[in-house]
Amino acid sequence: MAESGTAHEAQDVTESRGKKPAPTQDAIRKLKTKLLPGFKYTLLFSLIIYLAMLIIGILAVKKCPVNENIPLFLCIIGFVGLASKLVTYLRNRIVPYFKIKYVETALYTTEVVFFFLGAYWVYKEYKPSFNPADGARYCQKTAYMYAFIYITAFFAFALGILLLVVCVLFIASCSLACRSKSTDDNAHANESRIPYVDE
Repeated sequence: MAESGTAHEAQDVTESRGKKPAPTQDAIRKLKTKLLPGFKYTLLFSLIIYLAMLIIGILAVKKCPVNENIPLFLCIIGFVGLASKLVTYLRNRIVPYFKIKYVETALYTTEVVFFFLGAYWVYKEYKPSFNPADGARYCQKTAYMYAFIYITAFFAFALGILLLVVCVLFIASCSLACRSKSTDDNAHANESRIPYVDE
């Protein structure tokens, strides 16, 4: 609500000066207004995922002898994920007082590094025992499965995006090739229509 109030205030200021806002600024403002609720729901969803990850990781410390790094992965990714999403959300309020880009870069770099370390740790130990009596092969089921599903879902999503991009590029290249071929055919047809003049 506060952002829409500032948008209206900015519009009032530009109108009071006798200038209308540029069409691109108006379009961006409308786009922000339409996308903001979706952004908030996405942010809320990711905060819930990271908070659950942090809590599950804390509760699973010392309960995964097969690889003690799996709960550590959950704790670090949960904490860094929460911090990075909150910093991104609060960016407009913090920027005047703090160099936020460096903090965001550090958080996202840490998140990426630990994501790939976690993928190695989790997939390396597949499939552990979920029975505490098995000793060194045991890992708490909730912690392991949360980490496994999180990593696998991320890779599946990334693969889906990659396939979508490849399909779009393939369709675009086919379209350009067909268009080029039809242009060449039209040019060739036009050349054949020109009467041949023999000197």
